[in-house]
Amino acid sequence: MAEDNSIRSENKFFLYISVIVASFGGFLFGYDTAVISGAILYIKQQFSLSSGMEEVIISSLFLSAMIGAPLGGTLADRFGRRKVLISSGLLFCTGSFLMAVSPTILLLIIGRVITGLSLGMVSVTSPIYIAEISIASVRGRMVTINTLAITLGTLFAYLMDYFFSFSKSWRMMFGLEVIPALVLVFGMFWAVETPRWLAGHSLKEKAREALSRLRGNIDVDHELSSLTADGDSQGGGWGDLLNPSIRRLLLIGIGLAFVRSLAGFSVVLYGYSPTIVEFAGFKSASIAILATVGVGVVNTIMSAVAIPLIDRVGRRPLMIFGLCGIILSLGLLGIAFLYPSGDGFAKWIAVGALLMYIGCWSIGPRPVFWVLIAEIYPQKIRGKAMSLGSLTNWATNFLVTLTFLTLTNLIGVSGAFWLYGVFAVLTMLLFYFLIPETKGQKLEDIQQNWKQKK
Repeated sequence: MAEDNSIRSENKFFLYISVIVASFGGFLFGYDTAVISGAILYIKQQFSLSSGMEEVIISSLFLSAMIGAPLGGTLADRFGRRKVLISSGLLFCTGSFLMAVSPTILLLIIGRVITGLSLGMVSVTSPIYIAEISIASVRGRMVTINTLAITLGTLFAYLMDYFFSFSKSWRMMFGLEVIPALVLVFGMFWAVETPRWLAGHSLKEKAREALSRLRGNIDVDHELSSLTADGDSQGGGWGDLLNPSIRRLLLIGIGLAFVRSLAGFSVVLYGYSPTIVEFAGFKSASIAILATVGVGVVNTIMSAVAIPLIDRVGRRPLMIFGLCGIILSLGLLGIAFLYPSGDGFAKWIAVGALLMYIGCWSIGPRPVFWVLIAEIYPQKIRGKAMSLGSLTNWATNFLVTLTFLTLTNLIGVSGAFWLYGVFAVLTMLLFYFLIPETKGQKLEDIQQNWKQKK
């Protein structure tokens, strides 16, 4: 913490406000992915949707996020993290407006696709931006603030879903997204570009100015020299990802994103939580949405708990603890749905297991994944490499949300949750045997440790 204590208060304030502004990308991430869970209950009534079309509307966001993730990583490496965050905010405004006024399902899906593009972009760029402006001693908790913002966005979406459920105003649920999007746009005009990106693009004086704003009386020339050494090659190309020293890191990031997402969190958190509550026997749409507010509260509380722990306890213990809880909760969900829908005891087990799942997800796999993939890659290809991990995340989310209702029809609700549990076990094995601890290390030191196979 010595680095943090040596920063003047005004510079520390600027650093923290910059982190908060960038975290509005995370807030939009959470709001945009969660708001559909309540809105879809009224959209399917108004437009008489089949279950297949319901799956298409929910999963279309993740399909376009698959495009937005590599696009965002490429643009962030070429034009800078700050410009991509501003552009993402403008896209969110456009897509949210289209969804709010859409007279047809087609226009609604187009709006979802536009916000999905932006979602993919911010999922990569916000954690990169925060990781690159932060100091090593608090980098984990700074990036986890973005994760907390995701959970706050999710909770706010659930609250707005419940608030507007009485009037069935699903358009307002979507339209409110414009407000945080504008905060992101105007806030990033005030913020600085990351010193690491500037140094990696031979903009040494601008990098020094940015460091002075962020660090104050720390010896910025010493930090600048390490940034210049790390960023001596301007933005690497996609071919650089096949370099033997990077390929292993890339496969680890992609593999972790894949099996982690197959554990079903997008079903529980982003699209079907009210539907799951209805499956359990709570038939009122308003009550089902209110139950998901509880999901959002647990999500937010446990994400806040993760902020101090991720730098104090470390990435590995949090991830392993969270995965153990997820495996147990998925097992309980499967057992609860063996009983008839509406069974008084079983439906409360289902709700309790759902809350347990979210709590364990929010303290472990969610924050640790986004922190790790913002840390482990070299600066010159960080955006591209991280975008592939994010692309895998969104592609798997698309697959899971597109097939959930079909899967429950084929193997039952219990079978679906037990299948997700198998992938949670695989995530545990992959993480335990392949991922090292990175807490408290400078980004440059992490790269050296990988190169030296420590």
